[in-house]
Amino acid sequence: MRQAFGIGSILCVAIMAAAACTSVLGDFTVSEASATSTGGGDGCAAGTADCDGNPDDCEVNLLDDPQNCGACGAVCLDGGRCSATGCSGVTEIARGFPTIEAPNANLLTVYQGEVYWTAGEGTDGSVQKVSVLGGAVTTLAVGQNAPYGIAVNQHGVFWSNLNDKDVLTVDRNGARTPEVLFDSDFATLGVAADEDAVFWAQRAAGIGTPGEGSLIGKITMPDAEVDDEFHEDNNVSPHLIAIDREHVYWVDRSLRGSVNRTQRATGDTQRLAREQPFPYAIAVDDDHVYWTNSPRGDHAGELSAVMRAPKDGSEDAAAVWTAIEDDDVAHASPDCIAVDGSDEFVYWTDQGSPRVMRKRKDGTGRARPLYEGGTPRGIALAGGFVFWADESSGTIRKRAR
Repeated sequence: MRQAFGIGSILCVAIMAAAACTSVLGDFTVSEASATSTGGGDGCAAGTADCDGNPDDCEVNLLDDPQNCGACGAVCLDGGRCSATGCSGVTEIARGFPTIEAPNANLLTVYQGEVYWTAGEGTDGSVQKVSVLGGAVTTLAVGQNAPYGIAVNQHGVFWSNLNDKDVLTVDRNGARTPEVLFDSDFATLGVAADEDAVFWAQRAAGIGTPGEGSLIGKITMPDAEVDDEFHEDNNVSPHLIAIDREHVYWVDRSLRGSVNRTQRATGDTQRLAREQPFPYAIAVDDDHVYWTNSPRGDHAGELSAVMRAPKDGSEDAAAVWTAIEDDDVAHASPDCIAVDGSDEFVYWTDQGSPRVMRKRKDGTGRARPLYEGGTPRGIALAGGFVFWADESSGTIRKRAR
């Protein structure tokens, strides 16, 4: 079935009731104008900022304040030092959304200097964004029912609502009311986008259970033409996805799951790997596809791993990392994963340990923890930084690669 909408016409012009003029950062409130300032604007000298909302002073030195390092509310964790280059370790750039009491940060992406993420497990879910420097958090959507996968392009922000079984969009400033692009009969999960199209994954039954209605859907930009027959596959349980210019890559999160690529032009699909135990998340660089195997439930004893295979299917899949390498770590459970072409490492979050990890893409050397603690979930790369969402605290954190 195809549905055609114009992004410019389907978005209501009503202003959201929860328009973000101020945001709570820790125990204080900052103005949106000053929160992302690096100084020199709003009457403040370079390197200083007004973080308390008092227009009579610029009380913060952004170059040496570990509670406001580079931006108001950007906190250096674990005793890290603040300098002109930022925190010496991990920086917490946003915290406590959708509420301090029930944050539940999920998946995230980075687009044009801003981090976008989904939060919340029930009907109080939300979609947020913050500058990569930190500062005031802008609420783009509230009242979402378990928002999950998220992607951004020049046309807007796109996400799936797992419980409401739909794919939604809103403008990148959150000035308009979110709009449903596709209302499904089944759970919607992973979302990926570039400037030409948005793709989503949909499963017809419970986690890891194939069924009629499982598919990869496509939304063509800029007219938002929806094609939920792009690639149908009743023998799989699609989960998270990644894209390049020619293909959509996705995992079948089944007990004996698969890793797949689907041609964007035709919908034809090739299995790149089979017999994978509950593959979860997926990422691609120029030559390879990477994914996490994260067994659950009665099968939790199977081997957790970070895997890779050539994108063209010319070689079998190989392990980059397995839990055997970290036999001194209890309950290793790789979750989300990220790569790009700017360095030689693959990065992933491990909720079981818990840790944020990296290892050489070719599997040589040892895996190195970049951060230990919290409940790390979604992960993304941008510039020289690794960004991740901490599920239990609702925080967004970053660290230099």
